Amino acid sequence: MFATLGMLRYGTRSIASVRDLQATKDQLFWELFFTQLLTAGFALALYLVYLFLFGDSLSAIWILYILSTALDVTWLFRGEEDFKITVVRNSVIKCLTAFCIFVFIKGRDDVWLYVAIMSLGYFISQVLLWPYVKKHIASFHIPKFCKLIRHLKPSVILFVPLIATSVYRVLDKILIGLLSSSAQLGFFDCADKIIMVPLGVISALGAVVLPRMSYLISTGEERKGVKFIRSTMSFSMIIAICLMFGLIATGDLFAVVYFGDNYTETGYLLVVMSVTVPMIAWASVIREQYLIPKRLDKQYISSVAVGAVFNIMLNLWAIPRWNARGAALVTIATELLVCVMLTASARKYLDIKQYVSDSLPYLGIGVLMCISVKVLARVLSIGKVSPPLLLVLEIIFGLIVFGALLAVLARHSTSHRAIIGSLIKK
Repeated sequence: MFATLGMLRYGTRSIASVRDLQATKDQLFWELFFTQLLTAGFALALYLVYLFLFGDSLSAIWILYILSTALDVTWLFRGEEDFKITVVRNSVIKCLTAFCIFVFIKGRDDVWLYVAIMSLGYFISQVLLWPYVKKHIASFHIPKFCKLIRHLKPSVILFVPLIATSVYRVLDKILIGLLSSSAQLGFFDCADKIIMVPLGVISALGAVVLPRMSYLISTGEERKGVKFIRSTMSFSMIIAICLMFGLIATGDLFAVVYFGDNYTETGYLLVVMSVTVPMIAWASVIREQYLIPKRLDKQYISSVAVGAVFNIMLNLWAIPRWNARGAALVTIATELLVCVMLTASARKYLDIKQYVSDSLPYLGIGVLMCISVKVLARVLSIGKVSPPLLLVLEIIFGLIVFGALLAVLARHSTSHRAIIGSLIKK
């Protein structure tokens, strides 16, 4: 993280803004790459000091991982909207890495081998990108040092929210461990991990749209991009609301089936924390698809910084009183605060009222889906269906109901028909 700072977002935005200007893009690429070498070299030096003072042979293996970050030019391909290369590369390397782990890892004594496989896999994945760099970069430049320094500040600016988010997402678990019990920590951690899985879909959407919006803004077609955001917001809300009400309907059963009978508390936390999914999705669209491409970095930073401080202070009060449930309520309050702040930052540029109007019918559909699944669960429980089978049936039934009601909405609403139709085409 410290080796690349905020280069993934900053590099993506920068390359997307000049991708039609070949000479400018070539020069910018090498400036960004050598800036990354500079920050990675500094991070490596710090790690070597740590290794000399406290490290062991296992820690030494991670040096390869740090070296790999210096070679990571994923931001070039994202900026060019050339996602096929990175997706194929990641898929192949992850499959090979998983294969090697299953074949060669036999017990706890093979930890060093596990670290070596992970580090080597990441290193190879970065090296494999470089033969394709020439597809987008025509010439080589060695930039002056002053050119590198000018990229440090914006990269650090985009790094601050990443570290702030990481801190408060880890710190709430640390505080549960300190102020409550290890059991409560386990319940909360399991629920949090499940919540974060579906949000990967929303994050992937942001990664795809960010370079497109950066390009449109740089070419004076911001209005076209803003229209596009309406569709992506609807797409995000459809997924997020479906997931939220799906977790509300099945969270308690899912926890018992997936984690075991002793994790009923995790089921309760899943149901409660599912409310954050639409909030995070909404905030992600505004942040990744408009504020960052528009270079409104201060608004982005302030929302995350305030959210981090708010989260920590409130957790110190809530966890001693309500344990993991207190942390769950604080998580909801934090995500709501960040969402509201980001929305307020973009209200002058985006049609927020329109986005809310588009999303309200999806909430109604989600409520009906949740009620339908609960009714199905009540009916099937009479026949003593096994919990795993009941969970599968509930998920399938819920998706069918949500999809059918979405089709009905598209049939009777011209605006939603256009939005849903455009999403299906894309």
